[in-house]
Amino acid sequence: MAENEIMLEEAAKIHRLDSTNAKFYTKNGFLAMTYNDGEEEKNLDRVFLHRAFPFELLWKYISVISDDGKEKGVIYDIKDFDDDISALIKTELERKYYSPTIKTIDSLKERYGFSYWRVTLSDGRNLNFTMQDTFRNIVRVGEDGAILLDVDGNRFVIKSIAGLDRKSYRRIELYL
Repeated sequence: MAENEIMLEEAAKIHRLDSTNAKFYTKNGFLAMTYNDGEEEKNLDRVFLHRAFPFELLWKYISVISDDGKEKGVIYDIKDFDDDISALIKTELERKYYSPTIKTIDSLKERYGFSYWRVTLSDGRNLNFTMQDTFRNIVRVGEDGAILLDVDGNRFVIKSIAGLDRKSYRRIELYL
């Protein structure tokens, strides 16, 4: 039983990654890392970043996963790295968690458990998307924000529900 306790203790350890023990770079277009796990230096040709708190702490507590699915460590804050590495990590996270901001809700129709949205994004583009079980797929963030999750897993952000124009607010208020 003592052996199992040691294995559990090892599994519960969180290896903190910062500029003293990890270096991130791109290799063949993918994010790669060299790090020291406390015993030896290791190279990983591809790593994936996952936010522990994807709606609130965008640049803190980022899990680094190897291509075999094992966590290699956690970045507590991207500020623990120099500006170039922080920018590389930030770019990778923005690519993975791409979430366009909705400026207006131009049309919203409900049919057979699906809602069909036509919106204008903050960059001026018009976009159509579909949500299923709309009430469950609108996640309130903070006091006034919301994240909308469509049927394809895409995320859309409304930074301020109160800041929406009157027509847009009336279209979404039923779901809030």
